[in-house]
Amino acid sequence: MTVAPRPVVPALRRGDCQLWWASGRDDPWLRTLLDDRERARADRLRHPAARSLYVGAHALARTVIAAQLNISVRELKLTVECKHCGDATHGKPRPPAPLRLSLSHSGARVIVALAHSTDIGVDVEEVAPHAPETVEKALAPPERASLAALPAAERTAGFIRYWTRKEALLKATGDGLAVPPALLHVTAPDTAPRLLSWSGPGRPRLPLRLYDLDAGTGHRAALASVGAPVRLTHHDGTALLTTARPDGPGTPAPRPAAPLSSRTPVPVPAHAGASASPYTTTSEGQPTS
Repeated sequence: MTVAPRPVVPALRRGDCQLWWASGRDDPWLRTLLDDRERARADRLRHPAARSLYVGAHALARTVIAAQLNISVRELKLTVECKHCGDATHGKPRPPAPLRLSLSHSGARVIVALAHSTDIGVDVEEVAPHAPETVEKALAPPERASLAALPAAERTAGFIRYWTRKEALLKATGDGLAVPPALLHVTAPDTAPRLLSWSGPGRPRLPLRLYDLDAGTGHRAALASVGAPVRLTHHDGTALLTTARPDGPGTPAPRPAAPLSSRTPVPVPAHAGASASPYTTTSEGQPTS
């Protein structure tokens, strides 16, 4: 019997950002890849679909990161820290430097974004109806006007496009929803992604770059980076988890093709559906190219 080789996880170079796509899974062996804090969090989720998304996302993230560091998944230590209170029990997960991580899950989609040296934020959302009061809380007045101007059949997806762009930005800066999304003003859903202004306190000093991603039918997704643009590549996380199933304790994770610092840049694949044209904004909120 021929055994399929474990997939190679391409090594990251400064400026790279890998996007790993998968579906939610809650297999018992996937839970063995999580740490105690993550397993406890999964157990607190009552809805089976939510548990599957959470377990699949965190198992995928740990598998990819361990491969980049050339260690087993069980050796990997992730830390979390809240930007606002400094608490180490919640906040954005951080892998060892120079890696930067962001992950998201919704509906039928899981996405893990991993970058080298550049802070990033990613968000994927299922296109689903939303309450009118959610629009009031999430969108700035010009955005609400742009949304209302869309044909009625396009407004639900239009709002989700707004939301993914804003959440990606807030995750990239580490603020999360501690900053009200309505303080951010981004371009209309049917135009190229760009942050136009950031009102209120905590306005970032570094440029923020925004990308729309193709998340497939019934979903919208976006990625943001802080300071520098990123080269996006898309990868099959479902295949990685399927073939990376450990055969027993201590089984090493899939290995990267080369050391982190030695790989040549990889262009964004033309078929990936990502918007590869970044837009930036200065700390004063004035757009630049």
